[in-house]
Amino acid sequence: MPMRKENARSLLMIATMAAAVAEAAALPQLTHVRVSQDAVTQCVTVDYALDAPAIVTLDVLTNGVSIGAANVTCAYGDVNRLVGGGAHRLCWPAAKSWPGFRFSDDTVSVEVSAWAPDLPPDYMVVDLVVNKGERTWYVAADQLPGGGLQNDKYKTDYLVMRRIPAEGRTFRMGSPGDEPGRKQNETLHYVTLTNDFYMSVFELTQGQYKNVVGELNPLNTKYGFDAVRPLDWLVYDRFRGTTKQWPQAGHEVESGSPMDVFRSVLKMPSLDLPTEAEWEFACRAGTLSARYDGTDFPASAAGIAWLGEGRVRPHAVGLLKPNGYGLYDMYGNVDEYCLDYYADDHTYVAVGSTVVAPQGPANGTERVIRGTGSWWSAKGDNARSAFRQSYTASGPWMCVGYRLICRP
Repeated sequence: MPMRKENARSLLMIATMAAAVAEAAALPQLTHVRVSQDAVTQCVTVDYALDAPAIVTLDVLTNGVSIGAANVTCAYGDVNRLVGGGAHRLCWPAAKSWPGFRFSDDTVSVEVSAWAPDLPPDYMVVDLVVNKGERTWYVAADQLPGGGLQNDKYKTDYLVMRRIPAEGRTFRMGSPGDEPGRKQNETLHYVTLTNDFYMSVFELTQGQYKNVVGELNPLNTKYGFDAVRPLDWLVYDRFRGTTKQWPQAGHEVESGSPMDVFRSVLKMPSLDLPTEAEWEFACRAGTLSARYDGTDFPASAAGIAWLGEGRVRPHAVGLLKPNGYGLYDMYGNVDEYCLDYYADDHTYVAVGSTVVAPQGPANGTERVIRGTGSWWSAKGDNARSAFRQSYTASGPWMCVGYRLICRP
């Protein structure tokens, strides 16, 4: 028989509203919460009701401290996804992560959180294979089922994206005159971004491209397909198309282009490349130093960036340490195209003022690439948050790839 304990002395149930920045009246409300645990299987069942659609997440605490996101990865049912209003159930098979676990006293609590759909948890996972476009959400990378991000399925069969808290944030873009390794095209200025966005934690891989587009990039086939390595040898104009150019056409892309296929298959119409400002904001993750780990050139970038090693192909994604937002390979591996046309300082910024959501020059011949200091280059001074250069939008090269973002 299930063991039902509802009074606060033996089982404390906390229904929380995770998006504290919003008005309480606007948040989804959790009601009719009931918790039980099967005395034999140890499975914990939570029944609840919502008054409006919400993303629901689960945590378990002892003495008010989480047992750790990795210990609730096996939860199933109406959890870690968007659910509608009405009655729902989620289950946590405690025996899989905590054998012998029992709700026995007031030190143990279950925390169910209802997130407003427009204020979701930090990690969004998009299915690329079985239910293409289906989304699940998690509060931490460790909560991803199957061992977290080090499971290669998150580099091939899923697209994992991290919410970047950029709305209304002003940051210092570029580099100060005394930054070691500084280039002349990094004019220091201030930028305000207007929206949060999700950014892929890994550079787009060959496996992810194949699973969505349905075919290999021909040059990846020629030079050796490897599902967990970055997609390279595919130029900007091929990826987004040539008939719809940023910023003239905004975020429109050419019909039938790989970017258009990604949007259609995954049902994500806002999927695109980052602007240069969005890329640098995400890379810095709140830091002002030359590198996001607090170091400057010529200190070694080992551990956060692959630099010239005499290789002929980039490394698998996600093997080094991420930045403060959990983004991997922001320096090194492959360079990454941004939306912007490239220009040097005289059109790069409005010097002396704060620029709001910059789109870059209105036209040009080359596109900005970021994340430089790649596996093919021994120039450690390139492995910096402000380093920027350009590359043709129409010719393939083995060192340039992509990182995707979407705007809620």
